Amino acid sequence: MQTVGRLVLRGAGPCVVLLAAGTASASAFQLEARTEAQVYQIRAWRGASPEEPVLLPRRRIVQYLGLTGYELVTGQDVGFESSLRLFADFGLPRGEAAKVDGLRSEEADLLYAFVRYGGKGFEGRLGRQVYGDVSDLLVFDGARVRYVSRLGLGAEAYGGLWVKGAGFLASSVYQPEGTRESDERRLEQGVPGADPTLTAPEPVYGAKLLLEDLKGVSAALGYRRALVLGKTDLERATLEARYGRGLGLGAVAGVDFDLLRMRLAQARAQVRWDGERLAVSGEALRLSPVFSADSIWYWFAFAPRDEARVRVDFFPRGPLRYYAQGVASLYHTELNSSLRLAEAAREPGGPPSSTAGGSAGAALRWGRFRSALDVSYRRGFGGSQLWTDLTAGYGFGEGRFSLDGRLSVARIDDAFNPLLAGEFFGAQVWASQVLTRAARVSLVLEQNVNPFTRWDSKVFFLFDLKASL
Repeated sequence: MQTVGRLVLRGAGPCVVLLAAGTASASAFQLEARTEAQVYQIRAWRGASPEEPVLLPRRRIVQYLGLTGYELVTGQDVGFESSLRLFADFGLPRGEAAKVDGLRSEEADLLYAFVRYGGKGFEGRLGRQVYGDVSDLLVFDGARVRYVSRLGLGAEAYGGLWVKGAGFLASSVYQPEGTRESDERRLEQGVPGADPTLTAPEPVYGAKLLLEDLKGVSAALGYRRALVLGKTDLERATLEARYGRGLGLGAVAGVDFDLLRMRLAQARAQVRWDGERLAVSGEALRLSPVFSADSIWYWFAFAPRDEARVRVDFFPRGPLRYYAQGVASLYHTELNSSLRLAEAAREPGGPPSSTAGGSAGAALRWGRFRSALDVSYRRGFGGSQLWTDLTAGYGFGEGRFSLDGRLSVARIDDAFNPLLAGEFFGAQVWASQVLTRAARVSLVLEQNVNPFTRWDSKVFFLFDLKASL
């Protein structure tokens, strides 16, 4: 517990400084906190068998702290935003965690913390920030500036050090970029193959030309590049466009082009028509993993997927809403031609390279009662899946206490993993009680029964606090 305390003080330091600044000169600030007690287990991949699975206990206390300040300088749009996460896993001793690269029994993570300024079409940010577009979602320590004129024309530029393994589920060991903090340990031990460049800082920078809401049209042309020891590790060009003016015709398009391999990486095009009672959309996508030059998968196994979707939403007068969707996918698994696996993939009668299916559902809202039913089915590449999900919830006492439930039933036949075959059942109950206007407690119980993990139980206790001063 002393170690956890030191982590709390070390991780909370930046937020304490920001809080002091906010209370000194900000006209308002907002504090959000969430405390989670998590009790569950995960399946072990080593020292276990399909007949005798081994479940590893997780007993975690997780604390999220977010602090936002407004108008640090009186009359000016100057503020800051920050989010800090601390956790301790009492079911994972520190000695056991040290045996697995990237696994920690306690830690403090600064998810983001930046100061921002805006005014007359200009916006600037300085600090750790999250940036997302059609190509990727990244976190970097640096600066970002953006300017848009009254005519809707503008530009933005950003740059800094790429932060790896800072996401909610991220670990630098398993990230596809190939950056592994474990190589620091391998270098100390003199392990052959340890690459010193994998722990080197990685600067990343980019820029965009912007067009915002010109007669309903918005667009952006962008460029991004990342370097490791002066060598290009990732280089992308993007184009995004959007059209929409409320009800009626709308469209979205985006392209992500890989300048290292000189080939298309990601693409999306959607056309949608929205009416008062009916909405229809058609969408085409090219989806492929985004790797950097350090990743072996980037060069030896590249697997893009082309997908088409058609969806109809119907919302008549009354409490019911309906939707139906059709999906078709085509998989392009490009393997190293010298591998036996590549030969098997090309053999006649091999596994199909496409899937087809769809989903349909309905949603009901009647006073404080809400419910939804979704059924989806896909068959082809990778086997077949049939999912049925039923959710329901009700708010008691003017919404101060709410109770939600979910029941899921799936029939899965995975062509690549024989353990993922059979019926899968899941149930979840979420109870939430509002204590005050700023505080709420929740209890989540989940039980899954399937031939893969047998019995999988989860318990989460949450305490949320949100204060605006």
